[in-house]
Amino acid sequence: MQGRLVEHPTAELIREIAATELSGTLRLARERAKAAIYFEDGQLTFASSNLRAHRLQEILTRRGVTKVQVDAALIKAPDGELARALIQSGQLTTETLATIRADQVSDVVRLALLWTDGTFEFDPRARPIDESRVQVDLNRLLLECGRRLPAGLATSRLARTTGSYLAVADNSEVNHFLPAEAFVLTRASEMVTLSELTALSGLGEEDGLRTIYALSLSGHLQRSDWPSAFGSERLGPARKGAQTSSPSRKKVAGADVEALDAGDVDALFARLEAAKDHYEVLDIERTSSLDEMKSAYHALARRFHPDRFHRNEPALRYRIDSAFARIARAYETLSDPSLRANYDAGRTSKSRTAPTQEASAKVRDANGGRVSRSGSKAGRAETSFQRGLEAMQSNRHDEGIRLLAEAAMLQPREARYRAQYGYALIKQSNTRRAAEGELQAALQLDPDNSSYRVMLAELYKELGLRRRAEGELERALAANPKNEAARLLLLSLKGR
Repeated sequence: MQGRLVEHPTAELIREIAATELSGTLRLARERAKAAIYFEDGQLTFASSNLRAHRLQEILTRRGVTKVQVDAALIKAPDGELARALIQSGQLTTETLATIRADQVSDVVRLALLWTDGTFEFDPRARPIDESRVQVDLNRLLLECGRRLPAGLATSRLARTTGSYLAVADNSEVNHFLPAEAFVLTRASEMVTLSELTALSGLGEEDGLRTIYALSLSGHLQRSDWPSAFGSERLGPARKGAQTSSPSRKKVAGADVEALDAGDVDALFARLEAAKDHYEVLDIERTSSLDEMKSAYHALARRFHPDRFHRNEPALRYRIDSAFARIARAYETLSDPSLRANYDAGRTSKSRTAPTQEASAKVRDANGGRVSRSGSKAGRAETSFQRGLEAMQSNRHDEGIRLLAEAAMLQPREARYRAQYGYALIKQSNTRRAAEGELQAALQLDPDNSSYRVMLAELYKELGLRRRAEGELERALAANPKNEAARLLLLSLKGR
């Protein structure tokens, strides 16, 4: 079996060999560079290349692990022979050498995974000459590769594909995911198409496709339409850990799904409602390190991830979705050093001006009663809201979104502010993930408002999620049978 890497990139070849549990040797050539990667029942056991940098002697010298003292005749000997000599002379222990060779193999594979031009040949009979075997985390290498591939490769490899995607049951490496990767996995808790998943990612087309491609390569997303280089995709069993039949999920974020105490969920909602900033949302100190912040975020994800509640009542699911969207936004802001610095600077500025604003917000009338001026928080929110609506009606979208965002920030418990802000965000493809969160937050505050459900249905229509849109419109009509907008939009969707 042989072919060109431009048609079957190295990463896809290795993924297919692992998925179908093939045994043999994958030989790769790119200009003068050559590499051989060995597999046994889909497990990567060894790899080597003709590059000097990948020779055992060079690796030992670079790392300064030991000053190798061997016969001159062994300096240019095969790595296996050199390794045996080092063990026999007592200069390296078996354990140390095993670690070094695993790193050596990982370096070979990392380089080969980035080859997208050249040739390949797979021989199911070939085995390593010296019977060397190492243990490497192939999924991790494939995920790293997906992140580093040229920007346009994922787009070209996924263009015109029509497959479906589903997050596998065991994604226990949640601590190794980037925030965007973790979020994409939450959107694939049920079978979705590529266009749906790209839209739901909120990352923009190119970044979204790159993330989906990386997660699919590494086995964290199950993809239904992988191209096959060996014609064996349908013959071999699925790679261990992949979910091939039932879409029901038994694990989320590496933790067994178990019934949470209702008090825990209520406590989360109460804490978030009282939270004054991102630090309180994550329940961490303002001096917390990045590692502490990550631990707090992943602990919340394991316990309160929306996927854990997919069988619960819609009202609870909406509240959880909204709560976790707020948690995710807090983490995305605080985990980026520059965003965190700007956020902290903004908080410091607000804390200095708050006493003055509070003092000027209320005055007493002639009878001693309190009256609110336009400078109060509620008054400023309403002013921003009305000005935002006017700006949107005049097609000044950027200004309108800014003003509506200000109103929602000043009065986050005002459903109409959150709804109109979310509705405005629908108009920009890169803010639709935030739009969903805002509209769901509005429905959490006012669950019987049929107009908000129509807005959410329009968002799902824009994303190509027709069934979700229809579901929201049916709920809108159940709440208000006279909602003409909901009736007309539902008829147009069902008439397609």
